[in-house]
Amino acid sequence: MNTLTRRNFLIAGAIGAAGALGLTGCGGNPSADSDTDPEAHKASQEDLLSEAEDFDAEEFFDIQNENEAKAKQEYDGKVFRASGYVEDIYTDYIIVSEFKYGVYCNPIIAELPEEEIAELSMEQEITVCGTFEYAEDPNLSRLVDAFIVE
Repeated sequence: MNTLTRRNFLIAGAIGAAGALGLTGCGGNPSADSDTDPEAHKASQEDLLSEAEDFDAEEFFDIQNENEAKAKQEYDGKVFRASGYVEDIYTDYIIVSEFKYGVYCNPIIAELPEEEIAELSMEQEITVCGTFEYAEDPNLSRLVDAFIVE
C-alpha cells in the first residue's frame, strides 16, 4: 500500500474542497452558445496560444510562498501554456505535473472539455493552454477554458 505523502494529502484535500465548494464546471445549452462554430473556436484557441506564456510551476509556487498578493497580480487572468504529464484524470479536469526524480511535482489543474479528457491516459505527456485562475490554496489554482495543444 502506498504511503500518504504531504503532497498527496494536500491534493486530496484540495480536490475534496473543490467538490464541496461546487467548483466543478457547469454545463450549458450549446445551441444558445454563440461560439459553436468549430473554425471560430479554433481561431480563438490560436489567438490564446499566440499570447500564452510558458508556465513555470516551480517559480509560481516560490512566488506564492513568499508573497501571495504578488503571485495573484502576476498570474491571475494571464494565459499560460503548461507542459507535463497527466497525473490524475477526472470528468471535467486533469492534473498536469512535472515528473522529477521519480515523483510528480508542481501540479496544475487544467479544466478541459470532457471529450478531450476522454482521449487522455495516465502518465501521458501533454501541453495545455488556458487562462490562469488564481486561488490562495496553490492546489486549487488552475487553467480554465483550457485546451490541449497539438
